[in-house]
Amino acid sequence: MTADSVGGVWRYGLDVSAELVRRGVTVTLAGLGPLPSRGQVQEADAAAVDLVWLDVPLDWADPKGEALAQGAAALNDLLSERRPDLLHLNTPSLASLLEGRPPCLAAAHSCLATWWRAMRSEALPADWQRHAQDMASGLAAADVVTAPTAAFAAQLRAAYSQLPPVQVVPNGGRTIEAQAKGQFVLAAGRWWDESKNLWALEAAAREVAWPVHAAGPLAGPETAVAAPDHLSCLGSLDYRELTRWFAMAPIFVSPARYEPFGLAVLEAASAGAALVLSDIATFRELWDDCAVFVDPLQPEAMARSINALIEDEKSRALLGARAQRRAASFTVPRQVDALLTAYHRAAETRFQTV
Repeated sequence: MTADSVGGVWRYGLDVSAELVRRGVTVTLAGLGPLPSRGQVQEADAAAVDLVWLDVPLDWADPKGEALAQGAAALNDLLSERRPDLLHLNTPSLASLLEGRPPCLAAAHSCLATWWRAMRSEALPADWQRHAQDMASGLAAADVVTAPTAAFAAQLRAAYSQLPPVQVVPNGGRTIEAQAKGQFVLAAGRWWDESKNLWALEAAAREVAWPVHAAGPLAGPETAVAAPDHLSCLGSLDYRELTRWFAMAPIFVSPARYEPFGLAVLEAASAGAALVLSDIATFRELWDDCAVFVDPLQPEAMARSINALIEDEKSRALLGARAQRRAASFTVPRQVDALLTAYHRAAETRFQTV
């Protein structure tokens, strides 16, 4: 299984790998891009997951496409060495470049083409078209594609004309035990990503009665944003520290304009936080009737919704309880049950075509 250390794919890959190991599957987690932190290495060791890091950059951080070829070469060597029964790619664009690979599942977590459609009205720029073509080729070469929501599966179908069977496999999260709630609002994300909508969160924070804490990096592999004036930026936190914030958060807000799933929302909900979410198809699919929805381009409305929950403790508790009940249906064991079905489907597809 491929993974990276930068965003939610790490949590996804590690949690799925750990559950597969618990069920008797041998998993090699092959990392791409920036090296993992000490905490991430310790997590893999604790889960008895074989972690191998390939010395290649991430494909989406390299519009010229050189990183993809390097990644494919390194992964081909690892496949020749380990000879796995199945390949789970969290970097789908690699699929078309691999030689003699086993049955392959490509997990689509996000992509530049769907991001662009959500964030821009003009055509995809020339320097991104290469990546979109690589993604299209990789998805088409896989035996099965998975998407974490039906909304994102629809976005993939709209962006790419030729896809193998697409199976919706909702992400699962760890249950976070709630602690005594503080008086603050929490948000979490890769804030250097424009789609996470930091400017709207910053604008809303000016009017919010409680401090608004934003966990996550302001600088990414190729870009960075300035530190906001009205947010308390917590920076990149290890999972244990982030869990502590989730456990104490009475309100969690996500202003994202593009989000294929939103694992941070799930983890905050599991600890009973009341949710204030941008009104996008993904969040409606997952959290309808369990959250307050706001226009992500209207920070004033976002602030009003947050302040209403701050002022009404009873409503805040009821909304948090609804979110917590919904979160209980998104577990890692259920996710792995669905993935195992997809793995078998990938193997059947491969054997039918050889």
